[in-house]
Amino acid sequence: MAQRWKKAGSLTTGGMSLNVFTQDEMDAIHRATLEVLEHTGVLIGSPEARALLVEAGASVIDEDIVRFPQWMVADAVSCAPETLLLAGRTPDRDVVLDSTRVMFTNFGEAVYLIDPDTGEFKGCLAESWEHSDDYMTWTFHLRKGIKFASSGKEMTSADVVATFDRLLDKEHPGRYYQNVEFIDTVTAPDDYTVVMTLAHAFGAVEDTLTQACTFILNKDYIDQYGDDIGFDPATIDGTGPYKLVSWDVDEQVVMEANENWWRGEVGTKNLIVKIIPEASSRAMAIETGEVDIIDRPGVDDVSRLESTDGLVVFKKPGYGIHGFQYNCSEGHVTSDTKVRQAIMYAIDKETICQALYGSIGETATHGPVAPQYFGYVDLGVQPYDPEKAKELLAEAGYPNGLDLSVMTYNGYNKGVELAEAIKDNLGKVGINATIDSVDGATFNASLNGITPDQMSWDMFIMGYGGLGGLDCDGCLRRVFVTSSDGLNTNNYGWYSNARVDELLNGAIVEMDQEKRKEMYKEAQQILYLDDPVAVYFNLRSSIFVMTDKVEGFSMNATQRVEFEKIKVRA
Repeated sequence: MAQRWKKAGSLTTGGMSLNVFTQDEMDAIHRATLEVLEHTGVLIGSPEARALLVEAGASVIDEDIVRFPQWMVADAVSCAPETLLLAGRTPDRDVVLDSTRVMFTNFGEAVYLIDPDTGEFKGCLAESWEHSDDYMTWTFHLRKGIKFASSGKEMTSADVVATFDRLLDKEHPGRYYQNVEFIDTVTAPDDYTVVMTLAHAFGAVEDTLTQACTFILNKDYIDQYGDDIGFDPATIDGTGPYKLVSWDVDEQVVMEANENWWRGEVGTKNLIVKIIPEASSRAMAIETGEVDIIDRPGVDDVSRLESTDGLVVFKKPGYGIHGFQYNCSEGHVTSDTKVRQAIMYAIDKETICQALYGSIGETATHGPVAPQYFGYVDLGVQPYDPEKAKELLAEAGYPNGLDLSVMTYNGYNKGVELAEAIKDNLGKVGINATIDSVDGATFNASLNGITPDQMSWDMFIMGYGGLGGLDCDGCLRRVFVTSSDGLNTNNYGWYSNARVDELLNGAIVEMDQEKRKEMYKEAQQILYLDDPVAVYFNLRSSIFVMTDKVEGFSMNATQRVEFEKIKVRA
């Protein structure tokens, strides 16, 4: 049987892993190993092997000691089957991307864009639109003359209808049906008009139509390739600034400019995305001049890179949050609201965030919603107050403290260190925390469709962020509304608050956007302060490092890097 391509736009892992060291420890070991390989060398007895290594870039001392330059090791590491990426050794090969973004955001486009400065919706594939008074019918007028990159075919309303029919096919839930289930029908009265009728009121229609899952596909390709779309480069045809040339799974993606792009000529003609999994290797590659741009350097690398001549560090506040969520199910001490409030006061979030994340993040003082989201409200900083924590513990019936268990994922960014800092803070108010550092398989199994009796921990590490758009619905209703099936499919801590349910279920069907904001404000007040669902620490930043030859680097409101605007000086 032929090997099946990994699905475009997906992040896949397999097998079982045993993680003995934390990621920071692994990075330290990696750096030390690089130093040994470059300066001390390795005894290689075979003359044939030494000759091959020299040809590849190594050097030989004392007849049989081979030294390996760091760039040579980086090239070897780049073949590892992981996901974090860097690219480009020449001005025409100059990009770094994450595999969960590359296939969609550069090859395709949606009905709307979000203005990065104002956050307002503006037309993309649709040049104008209107809706009925009750917001249940939306009519979009498509731009004429937009062509697909690979086929050169003009995009029409038939392609839009086919795209949404595919999304709405319940037999294929992996196609993001849950994101568009509010749509009843999508029809085409003519080649350049699309009419969308809703199955029920939905307050985030426009936000949803900016998301990558709604990027318009070529109907001919849908008809021809069916379920195979996305598994092979030949099946991908979008209207975006680039088209896919080749794709070596786990190694590299090659793109070139879409000559038919309706918005004009792009700055960078050819892109190569290479896969380099380790943060330290990415940092080394940009330092040695092997690449033009890297994504997501390690926490410990950022300050060094910021002070390196010829490099520029780009930072933008992200919309992901590091934190620890409570297990609110019956039988756990954290099912008690006062206990959860006590823990919030017992933890010095700002000090911990600064110590662990330094300049790459900022303290998340606002709860489960990042500032970029529609509906965000700044509720201020909940103070570090150990005495208040003790008072609340006494009110909850624990005047002498209590025991609880904390689960952290040992592959998570500073996850183990974060858990240790929590333990130290909690110990000062009489809470004895036991930390269980688990591998990826255990972590994933604990957060996907299990019942409360299958999770033993009282607190567990969790990352928060929306589900593709910039509306509060993605990071509130879908995460904190009471689960109807009793599983933790999205509500991982089995949180349940009747008022929160009322607010969030009501906000998504409210079409008055100002009323939605007020409902989200009250919900955040409850989730953050009154009946806390988690302890939030670090608001993650999007970080890129590039040479000073890179011009025009920018990132839009949805955290997409606009590579079509980039130029690299020779």
